[in-house]
Amino acid sequence: MTILASTAARFLLQAVAAHDTVITRQVPPVRTWFEQVVFVASGISTLLVLLLITGLVVAMFAVRRSVQRAHAALDRRIAEFGERVDEFNDLLGKVHRRVETVVEVGGMAMDGIAWGAKKFGEGRRRRRKSRDDKAAAAGEPAAAQVEANLDDRRDESANDDERDSPYDDSRGRKK
Repeated sequence: MTILASTAARFLLQAVAAHDTVITRQVPPVRTWFEQVVFVASGISTLLVLLLITGLVVAMFAVRRSVQRAHAALDRRIAEFGERVDEFNDLLGKVHRRVETVVEVGGMAMDGIAWGAKKFGEGRRRRRKSRDDKAAAAGEPAAAQVEANLDDRRDESANDDERDSPYDDSRGRKK
């Protein structure tokens, strides 16, 4: 009961003092025309700053979305390029294997040509020797034998003017 009595006593005191209370309203100060212009400009600039920040946030999300699309497109292009590089490497491997086969066949052909030339030279020497032996037995002079060197490399001491290559451009120059 003491709580209720103290609350009732407060309301009673406020009711007695209520007729002496003056209710006032705060009035804004009177502004000059310059102060009014500044006040309106301040309000407009605040609204524009809020609009600018909102626009920047929207633009930031749009840029983020476009950057993500650009990254996805770039990743697709890189993947396509990687696939093309892999295809090119496969093709290059096939070409390399074919070239090795051609080189191997060419090497075998050169070995066969060298073997044939060697055998051909031995056969000519035998026939020539038997002819020379028959001529010597008959008292005729032996024919001079000329052998061609199978190595087509020129002697390094040979004169440059004696070269007969159509690709040699050193003929016209004097050393």
